[in-house]
Parts: sequence; C-alpha cells; structure tokens
Amino acid sequence: MAGTGAPLSLHHCPGRIFAERVPGLGARKARRSDRLAEAQTDIGMVLGGEPGARLSRRLAMPVSGDTVLRLIRRRGTVPSAPPRVVGIDDWAWRRGRSYGTIVCDLERRRVIDLLPGRSSAPVRDWLAAHPSVTVVSRDRSGPYAEAARAGAPAAAQVADRWHLLVNASEALRGIVERHQSEIRDVAHRGVHDRPASPAPTETAPTPEVNSRRRDRCEVALCLHGEGLPTKEIARHIGASRNAVRRWVRAGRFVPYRRAPGSSRIDRHLPFVEARWQEGQHSATGLHRALRA
Repeated sequence: MAGTGAPLSLHHCPGRIFAERVPGLGARKARRSDRLAEAQTDIGMVLGGEPGARLSRRLAMPVSGDTVLRLIRRRGTVPSAPPRVVGIDDWAWRRGRSYGTIVCDLERRRVIDLLPGRSSAPVRDWLAAHPSVTVVSRDRSGPYAEAARAGAPAAAQVADRWHLLVNASEALRGIVERHQSEIRDVAHRGVHDRPASPAPTETAPTPEVNSRRRDRCEVALCLHGEGLPTKEIARHIGASRNAVRRWVRAGRFVPYRRAPGSSRIDRHLPFVEARWQEGQHSATGLHRALRA
C-alpha cells in the first residue's frame, strides 16, 4: 500500500479543520504566534502605532501601525484601583468647533475618561458614579465647580497647578502692562542718568464702559459653560477672542486699568521744556531744533 493512493469514503465525520493545534503557539485563525503578538503589543503600549511599527521592523518583526493599534485595543484596559484624586479640564475634539471634558487620574498620571461637552451635567454624573473620589482638581470654571459640588459634595476642590501658574503669570503681566511707562522711565534713567519725569496716573474706564464689559463677561462665561467654542462666543457678544479667553481663564470679570503709554519724545522733554521757557512756542521750530 505504500505510495499508492486509496480513496476513503467517510459516512460521518464531525471534524472541519484537519490541523493539529499546539497550545500556546497561536490563536484560531491567527496570522502570528502568541509570542509575536505579545511582543508587538508591548511595543505598541509603550510607543504607540507608527513609532511601534518602526521599532518592530528594526527588530525583524514587521507590522503596520494600524495593526499595532488593533493589538492594543484587543488587549483592553488594565484594571486599576478606583480613582481618588482626579483632574478635570476641557479639551478640544476639534479645536474651535467641538469641545469635551477630560478626566485624569492624577495619582497614576493617566487619562481615565472623556466626557461629551463642557457643561456641568456629564461631570456631575461621572463624579456621582465614582464615590471613591476625594479630591477634585479643576480650573476656575463655574460649571465644573457646580458639578463637583453636586456630584462629589464630600470631595475637596483644589485649583489646578497649571491654572495657578497661568493666573499668576497673567496677573504679573497685567501689572507690568499697567506700569510700562514707569518701567521704561526707570530703565531710561539708568542708561541716560537723567531725572525721572512725573509718573503718569492710571486711567480707569468710565462706569458705563465697565458695566458693558461686565455684562459681556457674564454672557461669555454663561455661553462657555454651555459648551460654545471661543470663536462663536466672541462673535455673539462682539468681543475679541483674546478677551473671551481672558475672562474664561479668570472665571470672573476683572476691571481693566491702563496707564498712559510713553512716546519717543520722552527722552527729549528736558530740551523741549528748556526751549519752551526760552520763548520757543512754535512746534515747527521745536521740531527743527530737535533734528539739528
């Protein structure tokens, strides 16, 4: 019979795959071994899709970036302890158009959830579903404060470190901008060693202007809480996008005060004053004397 074909007629056979399966070698219908899939998944978990694919090719384990991402998704999430300290902030699904809320576990330094919109309702429901949260780190946004009070009333609310630094830098920038003339005068005095001119006084907007700005700020904060993007808020209230961002970051209305700016003629004021006292009251004559 050796070397001779023999037809077999099987009346009943439940088997469909005539191949021996070796445990631990590969899954059913898999195109790669379990060890190879595990190695490529580990690389993808550290580097991501395309970077992981490039390293895999260098290690003689060629794979595409899309496949690396599929392997990562197949592994699923790693179970962890319930979050205790969380950070909440807004982020852009599509910058300038669509925004959501990102929730991070600050103890493990990783993202744990993405919520639709920037309103208080999704954040409140999420906090209510996670009673383990004891600390909520957030910005000064009103909707997030309301959500934290309603969803986790026993949790402590703290200011986010990044927003503290931003608020401090903005406050310092505002002080510097309001006192530009004094700063320039001191710097000029140190270079040219001349007496300082009288310090200009701050000019404050009229009560009517302040009232209009306050009303626009309140409308901007309300629209921001409803999830509208900055561009649409600015168009709706007739303000610049920078003003809207400043109000949103501050979370309240901050009166604007500005000191009179300096000009290029400041360093020539002693000469002009001397000529004026001598009787030269013609602007043309003073200009010619300065250019001489």
